[in-house]
Amino acid sequence: MATTNSSAPGSDRRPPTRHRALAALLGATRAQVLLLIAIHAEATTNDLVDELAVSAATVSHHTSVLRHSALITTRRDGVSVHHGLTPLGDTLLRAHGLPGAPRHP
Repeated sequence: MATTNSSAPGSDRRPPTRHRALAALLGATRAQVLLLIAIHAEATTNDLVDELAVSAATVSHHTSVLRHSALITTRRDGVSVHHGLTPLGDTLLRAHGLPGAPRHP
């Protein structure tokens, strides 16, 4: 199946190639979740709901898959659920040329 790009030249809105490769591996939404957690160093489920404009159930499902794949950690603080990047998640992002967890000197 061939696809055509009907957009004007230079208006390609697809994510950069590195992000597309990660999305092919994890799925587009999971790749976005992992990248957002890395960019913010930690994100709550509600943060991810707001950023991705999806339901809490959708975020919960994707974070559960990422957690079971050892790419993120999850901890509960009262009613909030916080997600952080694991060393494996950091390595996966960096291997794709994407920003991993912030480095502390």
